[in-house]
Amino acid sequence: MGEQASHLLFETNSDICLNVSSNHFVATLPPPPQGDLYQCAIFLHEELNKAQVPYYFCGGFACINVGMTARTTSDIDIAVPNHHGYNTLLGILSQPPFIQDSTGTLPKDSYYFYVESKDNFVEVDGIIAGFMAFPSIDDATIVQVGKPPGMQLNFLEPAGLLRLKLSGWANQTRRTGPKRAGDMSDITSIRDLLISNEVKMDLKGLKSDMANGLRDWVREFKDLQKWQMLDKNFKG
Repeated sequence: MGEQASHLLFETNSDICLNVSSNHFVATLPPPPQGDLYQCAIFLHEELNKAQVPYYFCGGFACINVGMTARTTSDIDIAVPNHHGYNTLLGILSQPPFIQDSTGTLPKDSYYFYVESKDNFVEVDGIIAGFMAFPSIDDATIVQVGKPPGMQLNFLEPAGLLRLKLSGWANQTRRTGPKRAGDMSDITSIRDLLISNEVKMDLKGLKSDMANGLRDWVREFKDLQKWQMLDKNFKG
């Protein structure tokens, strides 16, 4: 299916566009309808459950579902354990209904869930839980969303998502690039959700990129008092 599917991707998606970033042309697909994202997420949930591989969704898709972020997203980020879990995920992504682009226009390592009835594609990014700022499966707090017993999708809880987003904000290229608006929406929405629910976070104890990202945020937006509603001991 590989070569044929790659041509199919371009034949059915006339809306594929090229964005200019850092003097490079980057091809992107238009955001799919939210229903297609859920169809992809449910498929991944079912296949990983069959293989007894734990997982959690993170990134924008998780922020929309458990962080109350009012935006759309083009892809799904999913974290699984190292070794067996990640190899299992790659096995799922390497066969239909997933495809890869072999034409060289889109990133060669990206996988796309093909919604045949609509000729739409959902990009899926696999992550090893425990890598960099992503919590391990054992350390992650999971929120389940959906109808029990079998269709409850696993999401990283809001505080964990906020820590991830702050870690990303420490990356100057990211916070000044095309993902800036989405990250801003995610960070403010999740922070305000936690405040409204009177949740407390240890912001003073954040490490490495998480701490750097929060300092960069406060320096730019001058909203220290807002963050102190999560941790009164945080001084910026």
